[in-house]
Amino acid sequence: MSVSPPGGQAPEPFLQQHHYPLEGISPTNGEGVGMGGGSDDSTVGGEDLFQIATMIEHLRHDDLGYRVHATKNLGRIARALGDERTREELIPFIVDSTDDEDQVLLAMAEAVGGLVDWVGGMEYVYQLLVPLEALTACEEGVVRERAIESIHRVVGAMSKEDVVDHFVPFLRRLTGRDWFTTRMSATALFEPVYSDLPPEAQAELIEMYCQLCKDDTPMVRRVAALHLAPFVRIIPPFSSSTPSSPRSSPSSPSSCPHPLLPAFRSLAADDHDNVRLQTIGNCVAFAEVLPTEEARVEHALPLTLAAAADRAWRVRWSVASKFEHVCQAFGPSVTASSLCPSFERLLQDPEAEVRTAAAANAPTVARHLPPAIIVSAVMPCVKQLIVDSSEHVRAALATGINDLAPLLGKEDTITHLLPLLLQLLRDASSDVRLNIIAKLQALNEVIGVELLSQSLLPAIVDLAEDSKWRVRLAIIEHIPALAQQLGPTFFNEKLSGLCMMWLSDGIHSIRLAATQNLKRLTDLFGVEWAQQHILPRIEAMHAHSSHLQRMTALYAIQVLSESLSEDVLVTEALPLALHLTKDPVANIRFTLAKTLEMLAPKVMEQEGALLPTQVRPCLEELTSDTDRDVRFYAKKALRVCDELVRH
Repeated sequence: MSVSPPGGQAPEPFLQQHHYPLEGISPTNGEGVGMGGGSDDSTVGGEDLFQIATMIEHLRHDDLGYRVHATKNLGRIARALGDERTREELIPFIVDSTDDEDQVLLAMAEAVGGLVDWVGGMEYVYQLLVPLEALTACEEGVVRERAIESIHRVVGAMSKEDVVDHFVPFLRRLTGRDWFTTRMSATALFEPVYSDLPPEAQAELIEMYCQLCKDDTPMVRRVAALHLAPFVRIIPPFSSSTPSSPRSSPSSPSSCPHPLLPAFRSLAADDHDNVRLQTIGNCVAFAEVLPTEEARVEHALPLTLAAAADRAWRVRWSVASKFEHVCQAFGPSVTASSLCPSFERLLQDPEAEVRTAAAANAPTVARHLPPAIIVSAVMPCVKQLIVDSSEHVRAALATGINDLAPLLGKEDTITHLLPLLLQLLRDASSDVRLNIIAKLQALNEVIGVELLSQSLLPAIVDLAEDSKWRVRLAIIEHIPALAQQLGPTFFNEKLSGLCMMWLSDGIHSIRLAATQNLKRLTDLFGVEWAQQHILPRIEAMHAHSSHLQRMTALYAIQVLSESLSEDVLVTEALPLALHLTKDPVANIRFTLAKTLEMLAPKVMEQEGALLPTQVRPCLEELTSDTDRDVRFYAKKALRVCDELVRH
């Protein structure tokens, strides 16, 4: 498919002795784009032919942006060309263009997969593998990833016969190429097609994958290890009917229950950390597919334990991060007898990153252990982490340590867990204390939070007065949950003052969060509680000398209007708002107009006479205010009142 240089004539296949691109493109029996000028139609298949001809010219434009845009529209070009010309001209042109810039190749890798509907049916789809094969060799990783996605789409549209006749040789070529990037790409292409192949082809795929697992290039072995787990899960263990390749699996089925197990052992013993980093995920996959516990203990467990004690801390970190999946795959008996000691060592690892990952997963791992082992094996390690030198370790532990309470039961929680929680509540890090307070629900369900109240209150006060405003904001968000657990009596005595103190905080976001907090507390404790504890404070704020206090009072009325009863709004909230009509600060006056706009529908339902006698006169006065913003919001609120009266 030839394309003329920019500024020249249109592509030769589209023009025959014409100088105007559109003249060389005309419909052919309504099915595609033909040659010559046999029709005056300017569209075909819903596509504008001039635009298509322009995009074809742009495929080899000097400007990179033009080429990228045209390449992204390969599907439209193929639709206009028709099936035959797409196969005979467009696909060869794409193959010739695979040496372009990475941006063009990325667009090409994404677009080629979309051509499956425009090549003439299932029997021709395999032809798209030709340009995609070239794209799998690209050095840019994201281009290869998009090419692999397109290959998956192409294979999904191929018949089983074409997969055997065309895709398996395609995969064979990728696996045997000298350039390592093609072999890297090949590792992601085995799993989607394996199940649809006959036994002989399946055996060949296993042999090719084993070859990639022993590749000379570490990067190839790394991605082979990365894609091994999904491939393992679709291959059944050895049986009398399972094909085996003598070159890929020299062991007998009894001594090697899975055809990919020898390759995995090689990867697990690799000299490069990046390869061994995938070991634990593959151990989980093999443990899931091996049929018996004896087979899992014999073949997968030793590799798991070796990874947990690996010399590279990143490998140990990966084990600590996925230890719960390991426990699920091996079952409770193996977890208690063989895996628990490894987890203890991870909790005491010399690297803080490993201890952080293990501490964060301690509660989930403990679910697979009996309470006696949790007390004897896990809790001593947790006790050491309480005083760990790394703040990140202590914060990670605090995120889930409360979840140990349901596993231990009330007696063991009081004996072993409660002292550790009290110590964490006195931690120097605000993040540690905040994480404990955020997850009190599980503890409250086991022992009640009363036993923590004496230590809980100082921690909450410290967080409420923390110098970092985001810490104060975080504790505000947890107050309603704490109030529900502590009850109204304790809350009124110990924490009510803090909630009111936040209303006068110097940070605007804190003050807004404090008003939302009052609404949630009103929903929790009821309107009568709000009348006794919130509205008196708002009334005092209305008369405060600071305009920020008066502004926050209006914000509080706006938020509380959704929770207070109509009687309370009419008798208490509305008079407080109207009191600020003549406030000297313009921001407060237009906030008052916004507040009255919100209150109008609610007081209208209670007593319509309030609108003409109280709300409307106030708004009419504000419409003549000297500040234009006040006038704007007052007029807007008046329109709302008028709509309410008319309806």
